[in-house]
Amino acid sequence: MTARSGYIAHRAQHFLWVIFWVTTPLVSQAECAAILPALDRLEGVVQAEMTAREALVTVRRNAQDWKNLLLRGSDTQMRQTMQTRFDSQAASYEVHLVNLRKQLKALGERSLRIDILDQEQIQLFGKYRKALATHGVSSLEAAFQADREVQGADVKTLRTLEETIEALATNNREQFQAVRQLLKACPTSAASIPHK
Repeated sequence: MTARSGYIAHRAQHFLWVIFWVTTPLVSQAECAAILPALDRLEGVVQAEMTAREALVTVRRNAQDWKNLLLRGSDTQMRQTMQTRFDSQAASYEVHLVNLRKQLKALGERSLRIDILDQEQIQLFGKYRKALATHGVSSLEAAFQADREVQGADVKTLRTLEETIEALATNNREQFQAVRQLLKACPTSAASIPHK
């Protein structure tokens, strides 16, 4: 080997080391780049679960507002106040369903449960309004009859919301584990991930 060929071999080896050191961060960046979409999906699933939980709380509050309307509705001023709260909760629930449908669509999730909830929402609040119009709340007996007419009408809604929340919570756990695995595979941040 001549001095010139030794120099060329040394330069080639040096060049290959430079290429290796320059491209290694790119490979690492490519591995780490998969984390961002996974984090976005995790955020979306968390938001959808929170919306479903808010919808469940709203339906439960609405049931309580229904009882308050029945119990306090014989007083005209209280009836207006309770009716306003009841209607406000119903409108809020409808907004939660619209938002949840959008969030699930953005995640590419099926919206079968939301279809059920939409149908149930129309029937449930229709039953409430019909019972109120039929029986009124002028006496405790009338209020009792109105309540009896809608008794159990919210069960399917509550169960469907609970199932939706459970499915989203499972999806959250799976997505969190996917993000965790991606972080472990990412060389630049693997050292900062707590290991179990």
